[in-house]
Amino acid sequence: MRELKNKKVFLNVICSELRFKGVSIICSWKIVRIFTFGLILLLFSTSVSLADAFVNGEKKTTILIENGDLSVIFRDNSTSPEDLSGIQSLFNKKASVDFDAYDPDSKGASAGLNFEHIISGHKSPFNKFTPRRGRYDLFHLPDRNTVMLVRSREDSPWDISSTFAYKVTKPHYIDMEFRCKIHDLSLFGEYAYAIFFFANYMNDVEEIPLNFLGVERAGAYEKWIAAEAPQGHPDWNSGGTYRHANATALEYDKDMQFRLNSWSYDYPRFTKPFYYGRAGQGMVFILMFNKTFSQDDQIRFSLFKFKVPRHPRPAWDFQYVINKVEKDREHGFKGRLVWKRFVSRQDCLKEYEKWQSEPIAIRD
Repeated sequence: MRELKNKKVFLNVICSELRFKGVSIICSWKIVRIFTFGLILLLFSTSVSLADAFVNGEKKTTILIENGDLSVIFRDNSTSPEDLSGIQSLFNKKASVDFDAYDPDSKGASAGLNFEHIISGHKSPFNKFTPRRGRYDLFHLPDRNTVMLVRSREDSPWDISSTFAYKVTKPHYIDMEFRCKIHDLSLFGEYAYAIFFFANYMNDVEEIPLNFLGVERAGAYEKWIAAEAPQGHPDWNSGGTYRHANATALEYDKDMQFRLNSWSYDYPRFTKPFYYGRAGQGMVFILMFNKTFSQDDQIRFSLFKFKVPRHPRPAWDFQYVINKVEKDREHGFKGRLVWKRFVSRQDCLKEYEKWQSEPIAIRD
């Protein structure tokens, strides 16, 4: 009798938790077998992906992965913003064993592939640093070379559920995949776009600019461009953003206070979705993406120089932009980070072309 009573109490508790989505479930211990099926239906009906709810991995605060030439430490949000989530340190054990790709000294401003901002086109207290606050759980996935950061909609002021997976791949790559769903369109206003901003706070570099293939003006031939993020735009604040050759500028309200990541240079513009930077000790940092610009979304490159010239440590950042938000639709991108010894511009281009022809599966 006690076992039977405990089953009924357990089911009643579960039912009370499920009713918050407006789903009324009549529980009986006789129908336990349909509970799992009902829960799956609930997840799909509320547009919460199974990846957000159930991660087949071990939850940890920090995770060290060593594979090929790379040694990488990943971190969750549990001590953010003092210690930022994403990549905490990145070493190439073969090319430069003692040189961290990321700033090792600036606590709270040192991380890689760090999810920093979600930004709309109107004034909002949520435009600054919301991904760095609140729960952002880190999981070590079964293949042991992949980790995933998971954020539920309940932990996001923007009502966005998201996952960010990182896979350390031989010999010197970190493959990544970001997925998200927006559940409340009203938060993004009339412009209806969403900027997802990701930061890379670099250690000492040999050259500040981002280097990419692009055009200097409309109708110009493609060429290598060293983008230095110069002053000139009224909303310039220690750096700026470069968009794709086919993209247009994003509009935003005049009373919007957090503008530095929203505007972009008219030219130059990039033509291929990758850039590289000349890091210290002869290293090169390359980022590449599977998207450029479409009606749905786009990638943008950002360079900020808050620590320059005091220290040669720029932020080599990027943005993923959903051009028109849609309720509960899954969006996202894939990319690759390369951390190795610099060879040449053409070698950087070959790394991009190789990845485009043989993309690595990060997760099913």
